Amino acid sequence: MKFIFNGNFFDEADALFGKINRAFQLGDFISETVKIADGNLLLWEEHYFNLMASMRIFRMNIPLNFTQEFFEEEINKLARENKISNAKVQISIYRNADSNDLLTKSTVSYLIEILEEFSSEKYSWKKDVSEIEIFKDYTVNPTFFTQVNSHKPEEIIARAFMQENEYDDLVLLNPEKKIARTLLGNPFLIQGNHIKTPEISEGGIRSVTRNHLCNLIAKSEDFTLEETDIFPFELQKTDEVFICLESEGILSIHQNRKKNYTTEKTKEIFALLNSEL
Repeated sequence: MKFIFNGNFFDEADALFGKINRAFQLGDFISETVKIADGNLLLWEEHYFNLMASMRIFRMNIPLNFTQEFFEEEINKLARENKISNAKVQISIYRNADSNDLLTKSTVSYLIEILEEFSSEKYSWKKDVSEIEIFKDYTVNPTFFTQVNSHKPEEIIARAFMQENEYDDLVLLNPEKKIARTLLGNPFLIQGNHIKTPEISEGGIRSVTRNHLCNLIAKSEDFTLEETDIFPFELQKTDEVFICLESEGILSIHQNRKKNYTTEKTKEIFALLNSEL
């Protein structure tokens, strides 16, 4: 499958980077993922604003041509080249090593790639039997990583732990030992018709899909939504748990230790998520 680097198409096997690369050496990059549904970019304006906000936080030099229309056309160009109409696409922007003495003057490069192709324009519901555990080795930074999608070393360690122990996701905690997010996304706990999710300030990732889902739930007459701090023990008291996956959909969780969860209300939330496509 082809990808775009600085406006040009490349194959996955093509070598692009030399040994002096700030994204590779220092994690000096930001990214944003976008869902393409039937050839349309969903919630594109919000994703674009996220991308620009992340560049400003990193004090990157934003080129004048990095407009909303420019990236929209680049993504559509990539989709046409790969003959894809339903997919999850990632935009990555990194700082070049051409002005290390004054980073704000460095130029930037961008890469757009298709992370996953979907069979339908709808959001997906992953409902195979899945187990989640709490990751206690390291906490996440709630003040910085909530604002920007970038290199997160604690998530690399957590993913290795998850794979070694054959879990499907891990709960990540903030320094106050409250739930920040999970390795794969933002968690939602359902008890009756009441839904709780951690506030972004607790350490969640700034997610367009999460915000969209929260707005849909808040407007629904069937559920009440509470964005608040959540302690890990609450996982043992709730009826259902699902994870909101950015630009993808929902992952149902079925077990945490000896606690088993149902998915009845999650099915209704999934229908709600797809209601405005």
